[in-house]
Amino acid sequence: MSPEFITLSPLNQMKETINNTPVHIRHILRTVVQDSGAHCVDLFYKALFHHERAAIFLEKETVEVKMRPQLLAWIQSLFSTEADQAEALSELQCRVGAVHARLEIPTDIVVYGMYIIKQALITSIKSTTSNKDDIIAAIVYLHSMMDFAFKFMIKAYDINFRKKVESDEAFRLVSLGHNIAYEKETQISTFSSWSTQAFFCLCKGHAADLPTIAESEFGLWLTHKGMSLFKGTHESIEIQSKTLDLDNKITAIRKSGIIPAEFPTELHKAITNLTFLLSRVFRHLEEVENGRDPLTKVFNRRFLEVVIQNEITFALTHDKPFSLVILDIDYFKKINDRHGHLVGDEVLCFVAEIIASVVRANDFIFRYGGEEFLIVLTETTAEEALACAERIRRTLAEQSLTLSSNDQVSVTISGGVAAFEGETNSRLLIHQADEALYKAKNNGRNRIVSTHAVL
Repeated sequence: MSPEFITLSPLNQMKETINNTPVHIRHILRTVVQDSGAHCVDLFYKALFHHERAAIFLEKETVEVKMRPQLLAWIQSLFSTEADQAEALSELQCRVGAVHARLEIPTDIVVYGMYIIKQALITSIKSTTSNKDDIIAAIVYLHSMMDFAFKFMIKAYDINFRKKVESDEAFRLVSLGHNIAYEKETQISTFSSWSTQAFFCLCKGHAADLPTIAESEFGLWLTHKGMSLFKGTHESIEIQSKTLDLDNKITAIRKSGIIPAEFPTELHKAITNLTFLLSRVFRHLEEVENGRDPLTKVFNRRFLEVVIQNEITFALTHDKPFSLVILDIDYFKKINDRHGHLVGDEVLCFVAEIIASVVRANDFIFRYGGEEFLIVLTETTAEEALACAERIRRTLAEQSLTLSSNDQVSVTISGGVAAFEGETNSRLLIHQADEALYKAKNNGRNRIVSTHAVL
């Protein structure tokens, strides 16, 4: 590979690869695909139907009617293209990637499918010719073209994936706290706490301890909820610009260890401007509230998928973790049968309040089912999520609910935890947390089970 080749665009790299590959080598691939393409497709879907995670996304009827012939046509086009047709071929890969995005098929499953096809074609190449040099050249060409195809597919996948989330303006509506007035009071308070800490460090001359906004509780809320909530407002651009500018200055001060003489004045001015902007944008949104369970006041399932997909996008873009927790009230039917549905409602509200008291402002709580709650824990590892779920479980187990009749009801929960590990599909992540919850209930209830560990 020449240094010049590296600087070319992927499209021109593909053209160069086609042009530099001998005609007879490309002919070998065309022949192999023509003769063995259908067999490769059979192996591909046979492998995927036996792949536990891949099988979730495949329906046999759809595979037989649509996907099987499309996959065969795709393989044949990939190895029958001349250099002057490379642009059309790249557009085809983009369309394939867009389909994957719409079907929400995880990229690691796409990679696995590519591997199956490659191995099947390599076996066919070896049986087509006995010339070792030609076999090596054909395999290299095979890998190169498949890799180029994957590049274009992933690019289109990423674009479509981001559009899916960004175009859903409804996400702004679920980015609220309990209500606009409460959220305004809470976040102005957390911003004020950050401001106080920053001025304290300035007074003490502790340059290295100056906190950035991004590190604060307010910053986490702003990143995961606030900017989506404010999206589309003029203030959002100013807030984002001013917080970023201020954080860059603070980062520079921490590195140098020197606080410039003019910085305290700049900080005071920035805080005043940000407080004004936050108050103004909250006033615009005070009438906006939607997507909530009327009983528990947590979110309902309406916007669950878009919230998770938004966190997946953020995790992939910023290399940050996040986790899901599904909690189920133990023996809830017995509570209803023994005490009545009104008491059951009190229990649901009690559990929702306990969950809200443990999680942070930047996390999301959903009423997932009748007696199930789902929590999206932003920027949280599997271990941290497990610890959070256990705190909720322990808090509920240690305190009884006092009813309006002054009777007391003991409530316990079982929970399942799953951490994001590169999947680009919300259903798969929920499925993993649900499987962990199932294990917790089967193991005796009143416990938390993670895909990584058990408490």
